Amino acid sequence: MSGPQYGVPMAQSELGWWLVSFMRMDPKRRKKLIALLFLPSLIFFSILMTPVVWVVEMIQGTPDGEVRQYLTYLAEGDAASALAMVDPGIPNDQRQFLTNEVLSSASARLEIESVGQPEYSSSDIQSKTVTAVLRMNGHRFTHIFTVDRREKREGDSSVWKIRDGLFVTIPVSGTRVNEFSVGGVVAPVGADQTTPTEYVLFPGVYFFKPEGLGAYVDAPSATVVIENGARSSSYETVSVHFDGTLNAELRGEALRAMRGAVQECATLGTNMKAGCPSEVCSANISELVASTLPATVENGSKEGSYVGSDAVISVRDTSGAALGAQPRDLIIKTTATVALSDAGVPVTDIDGKPVISVMLSIPSSSGDSPSS
Repeated sequence: MSGPQYGVPMAQSELGWWLVSFMRMDPKRRKKLIALLFLPSLIFFSILMTPVVWVVEMIQGTPDGEVRQYLTYLAEGDAASALAMVDPGIPNDQRQFLTNEVLSSASARLEIESVGQPEYSSSDIQSKTVTAVLRMNGHRFTHIFTVDRREKREGDSSVWKIRDGLFVTIPVSGTRVNEFSVGGVVAPVGADQTTPTEYVLFPGVYFFKPEGLGAYVDAPSATVVIENGARSSSYETVSVHFDGTLNAELRGEALRAMRGAVQECATLGTNMKAGCPSEVCSANISELVASTLPATVENGSKEGSYVGSDAVISVRDTSGAALGAQPRDLIIKTTATVALSDAGVPVTDIDGKPVISVMLSIPSSSGDSPSS
């Protein structure tokens, strides 16, 4: 008789038999079997999900990808693209060195050694941190970026945005230096080290050049190393101060002024000018000769005061000439003082020459001696 047999148990299926055998299995063997069965499933699921993850990352981006792109722009000298990713939020007069021209002028820029995998931030579940290992001119350092997940807007390539970019502030001041340049961009400096002017630059090794010195001031340029602003190594520049000094050209102008003043005071007709010693300022003088002019500058100060070597003026008055007396030799001390601006820069006239005042004096102990 065919058909179902009511009241007769169904024969145990193969699946049921395996299930009973599995449950009666030794626990250790059962765990191994589960692992062996689960592993192929996991691999299959991962393979199946890979295209999905790839598509999501293509659409939304990744935190480490955002950091790598930002660093790549800086390494290539593309300041404009880096600024488009992260804006410093500072006034325009402080960002004038954040340009392609300036970044491209750097003798060394960032080198990317590695960009780590993102880790969850301890303060915000919508943020992750990415650690980058970088090099600057051969020196290795690390920088941790915080990357926030934000709503994607038109023009954004990723939902991940770097919170703070690599913007480093450098204070710049100068003595007798009013301006400097980096990559052809000129900017003013602070009056002194207590009141510097601050500028922001991207990481790099830059050449800071003093500008507008004029003919009579020298100041060395500075090589500035900017990493990430942490100042954690001796390589990174903390601040820049230009130290301008009055140069040899001004020293020469001071000597010429002293020689000219002695010559005027030793010439009849101009010997009565203000600044000439009283010994040569007489209507009874019949003969004046500058027998020796200052030959060198023997001493000079940082404040523009110069002392020349001794000069000698031979003087003979009318009464001495009538009696046939020999001229007297007057030893003349010469001092030249350069007019300086409030910034310590020499003041010049319409011809660009320094304004210099000269004082001539006769030491009280020197006395007069007849000319041989």
